[in-house]
Amino acid sequence: MVGFRARTRRSLLALLGAAIAGIGAATPARARTSKAAAAYRGAPNGRQSCANCSYFNPPSGCGVVSGAVSARGWCNLWG
Repeated sequence: MVGFRARTRRSLLALLGAAIAGIGAATPARARTSKAAAAYRGAPNGRQSCANCSYFNPPSGCGVVSGAVSARGWCNLWG
């Protein structure tokens, strides 16, 4: 009976490890686009600006546009 428990425990740990490894592979990093491709500009578009965009990472980062951006900037990926 001891051998059965040991095999079951090993199988469970192997299954758990595979599930954890699969979770990481299922969420790939999102590729960033260039400022030119996003039509980035250093001025807002009306009330839309990088500061109130869901992709903005203060003080000057963006989740979808590569490079530093201004909080007062804007691009056509604003969201």
